[in-house]
Amino acid sequence: MPFVTWPGLVLRNLRRRPVRTALTAAGVSVGVGLIVALLSITNGAKRTAAQLIHIGRADFGLFQAGTADLTQSLLPESLARDVARERGVAGTARIFLFSTSKLLVFGYVPGEFPALRTVVVEGGRAKGDDALLGDGAARRLHLGAGGMLRLGKRSFRVAGIYHSGNAFVDNGAVLPLRVVQQLARRPHELTTIAVTASLGARPKAVASRLERDFPNTVAVTEPGQAVKIDTSSRLIVTTGWIISLLALIVGGIAVTNTMAISVFERVREIGILRAVGWRDRRIAALIVSEALAICLVALAAGLALGYAAAELFTTGDNSGTLIEPDFTAGVFAWGLAFALGVGVLGAVYPTLRAVRLSPIEALRRE
Repeated sequence: MPFVTWPGLVLRNLRRRPVRTALTAAGVSVGVGLIVALLSITNGAKRTAAQLIHIGRADFGLFQAGTADLTQSLLPESLARDVARERGVAGTARIFLFSTSKLLVFGYVPGEFPALRTVVVEGGRAKGDDALLGDGAARRLHLGAGGMLRLGKRSFRVAGIYHSGNAFVDNGAVLPLRVVQQLARRPHELTTIAVTASLGARPKAVASRLERDFPNTVAVTEPGQAVKIDTSSRLIVTTGWIISLLALIVGGIAVTNTMAISVFERVREIGILRAVGWRDRRIAALIVSEALAICLVALAAGLALGYAAAELFTTGDNSGTLIEPDFTAGVFAWGLAFALGVGVLGAVYPTLRAVRLSPIEALRRE
């Protein structure tokens, strides 16, 4: 009789019904994919928010409250003067963020700190309506100093290539504020007011004071806070977790059903194993191993599915410019935990059924 290893025994049992095994793994992989896609997009949203609220090394950004997306915030330009007079505020900067199909365009006011902290690494400073292009965007668009940047029906000469140290900004372009307001058809309005706190002042305390003094504004100091306020991101996260929970339940039921049928079909085999001395815990280990093997196959497929889904979601329309999925070790760890959780959950009932079979009763069955 050939020697059979434990993994070989598990694999042989799963290959008895390959279609059923594959369908069960496919169902679980959808849940894993949802978890991976959801968490990577959430991480990407937090990273983008961190870069958005710290443009020009600002301590925080002031936005319109209740917007579906922080980039859709609209504030009156005159508000910047009132904010600058507030206690604890060292400086303010007026910024308009305009999203195009090619890239993000930042409207700065020459002389304010975001413009002054933008380091030109190629070419020269912008004059008039000239544009500055981030080094990340320059590589992606294959443009250099002296080239022409087309935005809609207008073209702008690229005076220079800049690097700010903020990946969000370095993948965009900078134009004078009034020009970007014209492109967006939003004269005298801003997306955000960047704020730096005075020496010795706590940014969070200053932010809270501004929210009290200027109703219906939100001062965002932390990335996590931005995701909670941004209704689009919050909807994605909430919906994703609900769907993932449902996927966990459905996946657990699918694995339970598959393993229960497998136990029913192998009653005599289990009886023989019990008769030759297999203990309850060894029978249980075999059933659990088979369930976990299905889920590990699903994990591999689910990771690929989640990666593809996140990339597809964020590259649709302009969202890929705003949010890029962030695949961290924690994201994949959650995917692994989900797969293993489904495996253990799905193995509970079949395992109990298997260990309760007596050898005599099992061997009597046809």
